[in-house]
Amino acid sequence: MIKLLGILDILTGGIFFVSYFYVNNIFLIFPIYLIIKSLVFIKSIVSFFDILVAIFFIMAIFGNFVIIDWIFIVWIIQKGLFSLLS
Repeated sequence: MIKLLGILDILTGGIFFVSYFYVNNIFLIFPIYLIIKSLVFIKSIVSFFDILVAIFFIMAIFGNFVIIDWIFIVWIIQKGLFSLLS
């Protein structure tokens, strides 16, 4: 199960990266997934950060891509990679 969540986190980070170049409303599935996953594991401080990432992802989908989004992209991809390696 952890490996599946890791793969989905990497996919979410990849789609977040693609949203810089190409915006599509179907991308809303990924921040919604991130929010739902964060609410399930709400006891962890990382979950609060994931909710913040999802909010910035939603803003990026609607055309408000800011420089901090690059940090969030790296965060979510590296979190997914660490999930796969554990």
